[in-house]
Amino acid sequence: MAQSVRVRLVDDLDGGEAHETVTFSFEGKPREIELSHENAAKFRQFMQPYMAASRPAKADNIAAKGDPAVEDGPVPPMTQTQQREEAAAIRAWCEKHHLPVNKLGRIPTETRKAWQQHTRHNERSLLDRLLEKAGVDPALPPAAPAKVVAIDSAGQTVEAQHERRARKMGRLSDPQEKFLREACGGDGTATTDDLAERRSYEALVRRGAMVQEAEGVFRVTEAGRTWVRLHEPALSA
Repeated sequence: MAQSVRVRLVDDLDGGEAHETVTFSFEGKPREIELSHENAAKFRQFMQPYMAASRPAKADNIAAKGDPAVEDGPVPPMTQTQQREEAAAIRAWCEKHHLPVNKLGRIPTETRKAWQQHTRHNERSLLDRLLEKAGVDPALPPAAPAKVVAIDSAGQTVEAQHERRARKMGRLSDPQEKFLREACGGDGTATTDDLAERRSYEALVRRGAMVQEAEGVFRVTEAGRTWVRLHEPALSA
């Protein structure tokens, strides 16, 4: 029986599904991170006041701090696994947005560029032009996502990745375990104004069991839920 396996991007921050690659530069070093739309919006909102107060860097200042391409050497080419993952992500994006693309072989440069602009900058002008060229209405709503088997760069399912992260957390303190179980038993979120409790939640954030959504507001990650599942007390005989 034939099987269809599609690669899904994984959010580097909380292990959930990622929708875009966010690129930025810090202290002269270019960086990129896979994020969900929600986490990408939080990142941009966090950076907005710094961007508004900043000014374009002068070439002399960049040179004085050192060229990262010179310090770190040329950017290495993608591995075959990374190339396959990117190609699968582009084809899945094309399918979602009704853009025709070949199932095998090289992806057209314009298609790749449209994917980059849309997923990284939420810019779809090139996508719309390609859709019109293919005779597809750009106003057509995105297709419903197909059922996927998500794997990471190591070839593991996302569920296996969550379990690996959960096992790396090790043992939690009694308060941390209590708060995590209570959050998992509710809607997955917890709110507190108590300093001691907030420290326990912040420790859970550092362990990857929760993420902080706002001041005093925390949400359980999938790895945190997996930790609770793996540490369910054995039933008494």
